[in-house]
Amino acid sequence: MKKNSTISSQYRIFWKLIDVIEDWGSTIAFIVMIGLVNLAILLRITINFESSAWEEIARFASIWLYMLAIAIAAKEDSHLRAGFINNLIKSSKIKIILEILFNLIGLICIAIFAYWSITQFRWIISTKQISLVSRMDMWIVYLSFVLGSILAAIHNLTHLIKTINKFKNLKGVNVNE
Repeated sequence: MKKNSTISSQYRIFWKLIDVIEDWGSTIAFIVMIGLVNLAILLRITINFESSAWEEIARFASIWLYMLAIAIAAKEDSHLRAGFINNLIKSSKIKIILEILFNLIGLICIAIFAYWSITQFRWIISTKQISLVSRMDMWIVYLSFVLGSILAAIHNLTHLIKTINKFKNLKGVNVNE
C-alpha cells in the first residue's frame, strides 16, 4: 500500500513539474520577448538607439514561447483537427477510432520531430555554436525544440492512452450508435 501511494505522489509531482515548466516558461518567454521588443521600439523612437542583441534575444524568447505553446496545446488537446469529419460521422465508436488514429499520427510526427531535435541539439553542443550578435550559446535556443517536443509527446501519449481506454469501455456499443 505504501509503495502505491509513493508512486502516486511521484506521479503528481511529475505532472506538477511539467505544468510549472510550461506555464512559467511560456510566461517568462512572453515577458522577455514583449519587453525587449517594446524597449527596442521605445529607444529607437526616443534616442535613435538600436540594439541587434536585444532583437536577437527577443527572437530566441519567441522560439521558446512557440515550443512551449505547442506543449500546452498538446496538454489541452487543442491543436488543429479535421473537425468537419467529426460532424459527418454519427457513430461514437467510429469517432473514437478516428480520434485514436489522429492521436497516433500526431504522436508519430511529434516523435520524429523530437528525434530530429535531439540529434540537432547534440550537434549544436558538439560544434559549440554561438549566436552572431549576442554571442549566446545556441544550445540554449535548441533546447526549446527538445523540451517542447518531448513535453508535447508526453501529453499526446497521455491523450492516446485515455482515448484507447475510452474505446475499451465502448465494447458493447454498436458501430451505428
